[in-house]
Amino acid sequence: MRRVAIALIYGPHLRGGAPRQRCGSVFGRVSCVALLSALASCSSTDPNFFSNLIPKTGAGAVARLSPRNGSAVTGTVTFVQRGDKVGVAAIVQNLDSGPHSMYIHEVGNCRSPNAASAGRVWALVGAAPGRPRIGNMPELMANGEGTANLITELRGVTVGDGSPLDIIGHSVVVHSGLDPDPRPEFGVRNGWLACGVIERQE
Repeated sequence: MRRVAIALIYGPHLRGGAPRQRCGSVFGRVSCVALLSALASCSSTDPNFFSNLIPKTGAGAVARLSPRNGSAVTGTVTFVQRGDKVGVAAIVQNLDSGPHSMYIHEVGNCRSPNAASAGRVWALVGAAPGRPRIGNMPELMANGEGTANLITELRGVTVGDGSPLDIIGHSVVVHSGLDPDPRPEFGVRNGWLACGVIERQE
């Protein structure tokens, strides 16, 4: 069973965003040590492994990533409400090694060949200039085998409560390299490698 290297992020490290948080604060009794031990032996072929790391006490959602722009990138991003935070576990495969941007986009539509149907990175209507976009997520770091794994938490969003902050019905897009401001453009090839609509997970 092929093993993968791990990029474990303990909390948001967004440019201009909130300070890092300890992973124990969102994963309850699951300690950072336990997470590292489990992750070190995981297989990239098991898409349920990461979602099983997050305690299932709260509304859940999942985005299943499908390739776009002729890429082979696939993956799964799982979200679980944990108090006032949202736990996130992601595994993304077949990337070029190195860093990649991953965002929550405005529209839950991945049907266009280049994922432009997902719209721009999700931002609240009327948000103050300079405020971090609500769709910002930590960067992925792919290892030499093209796999990126992520355990983190998000603030300022919810799962399944129907509020304007609810992530369900939006989409997750993984980008080629680092793109601080991806803009949708139809009919052209772009660096939007994979897209998945965020759907409720029972």
